[in-house]
Amino acid sequence: MTKLSTATAICALAGTLFTGGAAYAGTSDCADSSVLSFIDSRFDYKASRYLQANLDIVGFDKVSNTRVDYRDETHPIQRVYCHAKVDMNDGHRRDLWYMIESGMGYAGLGERVRFCIAGLDPWYVDGRQCRSVR
Repeated sequence: MTKLSTATAICALAGTLFTGGAAYAGTSDCADSSVLSFIDSRFDYKASRYLQANLDIVGFDKVSNTRVDYRDETHPIQRVYCHAKVDMNDGHRRDLWYMIESGMGYAGLGERVRFCIAGLDPWYVDGRQCRSVR
């Protein structure tokens, strides 16, 4: 391994450990287990801290890619938009909307995942019914 590739690997790992948005490096697959695991663990944190609710995701279903904005002269960042149904521990099935942004991890390396579960964004951070991540 060269020094450059070692430095790149260390920066990608730092992005995974220290930034809230970077989940992993190198995939844009909506159904990738690292993406879904990241969403599950971040939601657990956000539900207890911000919603002050005892909510958990107990399952993902119907995971699909809804659209891709490929990187080009009008889109400097590639974004993959995804949708899934999530089963919650309160018995409700909700819509999960998320996007995977390439090159948005720590120091521009790796990917970042942004997500929103419809009905669980009381401040409309992602717009009404998660519009900004659709």
